[in-house]
Amino acid sequence: VSAFGFMPNVNTNVNKAALGVGRFSGNKGPMVQHLKVGEPSSVTSLSAEASGEAALSVKGGGPLSGVDIPLLLYFLFWYVGNYYYNVTNKLALKAAGGSAGFPMVISSLQLGVGSLYALFLWLAPDARSKPSITMDDVVKMLPVAFCAMGAHSASVFALSSGSVSFGQIVKAAEPAFAAVLSQFVYGKKVSKAKWSCLPIIIGGVILASVKELDFAWSALISACIANLFAAFKGNENKKLMETPGLKDRLGSVGNQFAIVSILAFLMSLPLVLVKGESFGAFFELYKTNPTISFNLLASGLWFYGYNELATMTLKKTGAVTQSVANTAKRVIVIVGVAMVLGESLDPMKLLGCAIGIGGVFLYSIIDQLVGSK
Repeated sequence: VSAFGFMPNVNTNVNKAALGVGRFSGNKGPMVQHLKVGEPSSVTSLSAEASGEAALSVKGGGPLSGVDIPLLLYFLFWYVGNYYYNVTNKLALKAAGGSAGFPMVISSLQLGVGSLYALFLWLAPDARSKPSITMDDVVKMLPVAFCAMGAHSASVFALSSGSVSFGQIVKAAEPAFAAVLSQFVYGKKVSKAKWSCLPIIIGGVILASVKELDFAWSALISACIANLFAAFKGNENKKLMETPGLKDRLGSVGNQFAIVSILAFLMSLPLVLVKGESFGAFFELYKTNPTISFNLLASGLWFYGYNELATMTLKKTGAVTQSVANTAKRVIVIVGVAMVLGESLDPMKLLGCAIGIGGVFLYSIIDQLVGSK
């Protein structure tokens, strides 16, 4: 079960369940018995046929033949979750004083809210099976958790210093950082075609920055640090999943994300003190300001939910679909959040955004277009 309550591979079971109503094999009867008050016995079979037709209309033979409805719902709630996380996160940060307030406390507590929800899913009956990992597995997950914590904390600080749209535009340049790390740190060759896309991405970010009314160097630097941590996280996660038997011990993508979130939360606590922020002062503000209390809890749940759902969605799709999905998500968040929060949408900024995100999309698919060289 995902954080939003979806079950992986649910589409493969819908048809079987629907087609089986009233036609169970063996001695087991249907879970819901039909009342037999002057009712012909054929009603049960008619009910089964109607259910079967309904299932086929979702995937297999009706007007929506071939459409994976659960996957479409995954995409929908991934986008909705990402959008609402950015809105609630920004509202909480503004109410708490922006970059001069408690950005590190807020980023840490967002991870804490997600961690509590993960624990709830393990404890609730029939919600999610617990992992059976070893202490050695936990140790191997520490680098991924540290990078996840760094990426989230730096991202929150970037969004506290500048506009959400500008922060998202800079974060869209993550492939540039990933390419450098893959080539020079992890020894994984990046194709010449991909390298040729990086000037387009960087140029788009620069162009978007020229007319940014809410520009701040701290936002730019923090977003770049977030990109660096995210790139490290991607490479470290690939190394982690090569551990023999780890996937079986984790049990699910949701368990992996839950453990990483809990570890990231624990790692973030000392950094709050290092930055000089106070949990005590923040909670005094939290108790008296409903904008902070509501949006902190909401942003923590949205962050956990959309990230877990994004992971599940991307594992069910191909490389090109992932590229299109990520590109569309950036555009929806940048434009949608800017409109809701009243941020600037200067034509030059939009042009830079289009060039940068277009470059990211091209970077993602160019090897398939020209072949890796």
